Amino acid sequence: MRSSTRCALVALLSACHKDVTAPLPPLPGQIAFVSDRGPLGQLDIFVMNADGTGMTNVTNSLARDEWPAWSHDGTKLAFQSDRSVNATVPLDIFVMDADGANVVQLTSDTTLEGEPAWSPDGSKIVFVSNRDAGINHIFVMNANGTGVTQLTSGSLSDAQPTWSPDGTKIAFATNRDGNDEVYVMNADGTNPVNLSNNVLAYDDVPAWSPDGTKIAFMSNRNGGEQIYVMNADGTGVVQVTSGELQAEFPSWSPDAAYIAFDRAKHIWVARADGSQAWQITSGNVLTDVVPRWRP
Repeated sequence: MRSSTRCALVALLSACHKDVTAPLPPLPGQIAFVSDRGPLGQLDIFVMNADGTGMTNVTNSLARDEWPAWSHDGTKLAFQSDRSVNATVPLDIFVMDADGANVVQLTSDTTLEGEPAWSPDGSKIVFVSNRDAGINHIFVMNANGTGVTQLTSGSLSDAQPTWSPDGTKIAFATNRDGNDEVYVMNADGTNPVNLSNNVLAYDDVPAWSPDGTKIAFMSNRNGGEQIYVMNADGTGVVQVTSGELQAEFPSWSPDAAYIAFDRAKHIWVARADGSQAWQITSGNVLTDVVPRWRP
């Protein structure tokens, strides 16, 4: 939905949390993210250990590769890219092995396709396309790109879909109420319900907890964009991050103890209750964004 300015002084990072100097605890698994830290400054998808070590560029192309999405068994990554041989296509969806091998293009429409997310059983991918009259809506397809079905419609935009861990629901962001809100609907597109329901705020980028009981999201309801968590029915909203710098694109750790996010061009990790946070990536880069924790 909205895009935010990511230019802030790194020197201010220490003001975001009073406890960022606490020792980094052992963090589980790996995190995929988008970065321009490659030699030519293009946007690529990297994978690193959750503590920031072992960083690997898994796309390593001259294209703009973004929005990594892990399959639930952790063996595949879907992503959006402008690497299509058709120069008129803005973005298409691709799938590759977790190490970057065996890249397969799934969509080849002349319109925009992006923001993929896997179903829990790995058989389908939900995504966003503007093939319906140039308006962003949510579609679903088989994991091999066949059987595309439109789930949402209307005159306003729907985006950022993500499947619930039990496969029955899809959370997404939409501006159908005049501002960005987090909705949830049945996996077939029926019964959309406004969960965030805050007419004075922009609420975006929902992320299900591994057990499906909570949804993290980013919101500007208290000023600048920060990470919040709510129950899966929209109740019990709790602010996780705070500070002068914006926090965006939450992603849960597999044990639900931590939430990764991006802040001031780097990847951070916070305890899910917001009690501590740590900067994970560093360096002279313009973009380390959209962290996605490996299931």
